[in-house]
Amino acid sequence: MTHQNSDAFVFFGATGDLAYKKIFPALQAMIRHGELEMPIIGIARAGWSLDKLRKRARESVQEHGGVDMTAFAKLSA
Repeated sequence: MTHQNSDAFVFFGATGDLAYKKIFPALQAMIRHGELEMPIIGIARAGWSLDKLRKRARESVQEHGGVDMTAFAKLSA
């Protein structure tokens, strides 16, 4: 029988300044280093579309260290 995890990484304030400056770059780095292999769920009160949130996350990692296409694809899935 295959072991399946039911874990998820949930963070609040996905549209906020802290997420932009610190959380998105850190999540991408963790994924790149193989340290985060679970679904990521961002919670926010703002009524953003998923496309708008992905664009903001991409701008964040681009400004704070650069986009790793493989890691970012997993982050934004």
